[in-house]
Amino acid sequence: MRRPRHASFMGLDLAWSDRNPSGVAHLVLHGKGCVLLETDHLGSDEEIVTWMEERSGKTCWVGIDAPIIAPNPPKTTRPVDRMVSSRFGRFHAGVYPGNRERCARPIRLAKKLAAKGFSPDPYLPSPWGRRQLEIFPHLVQVGLFGRKRIIKYKKGNRDQKRKGLRILQLAVGKNLAGQTPPLLPSRSLAQLLDESPRGLRGRGLKGLEDRIDALMCAYMTCYFWYWRERRCEILGDLMTGYIIGPRKR
Repeated sequence: MRRPRHASFMGLDLAWSDRNPSGVAHLVLHGKGCVLLETDHLGSDEEIVTWMEERSGKTCWVGIDAPIIAPNPPKTTRPVDRMVSSRFGRFHAGVYPGNRERCARPIRLAKKLAAKGFSPDPYLPSPWGRRQLEIFPHLVQVGLFGRKRIIKYKKGNRDQKRKGLRILQLAVGKNLAGQTPPLLPSRSLAQLLDESPRGLRGRGLKGLEDRIDALMCAYMTCYFWYWRERRCEILGDLMTGYIIGPRKR
């Protein structure tokens, strides 16, 4: 099937609570690779949807790091979360369990995006159109970075987080540039990967983390669009929830 000449890919590291901001990233396909145009840190559902609507065209795929499908009751775990934690726990890439109570915000946002034409169905064969897909950035580290353990940048004290983020920045730049399609150099990419975590704290540190995660979500969505199940796998299903990741080679 012939691919569309112009496609854009967005990443959303969505906070499960409305009180916390979320990271977003916007990639476009350019020649033989993809280019990061911008990243940002946004608040409400309305801000996120508006940001995406202003930048998306007829073909726009959004990768979301949050459970957009979680019909299971409170105090239970989605089958896909158990599956991912079982398979990738040895890489320290376990998943935080989701259910319809805990994931009320992601489910709500997914419905708002669906109303704008973003289908959550990863099995649709056409590369055209709008999609919203669940992505887990830790699987990008395992499948595309070839790591035996994920880079730890979310937990620990402030210095440990800073060190982890710097290692992650270097890993993103090195590993995604060597993939197909490659992540090409751009001013926005240089700004994101060169931003030093050393002097950051609190929201500044978390904001950098969220924007890098959003970039990995956007890239993984582009990678899935390009390769589909030849090099990616859809863990779980459309009814109970799924997560897309690269096949470990």
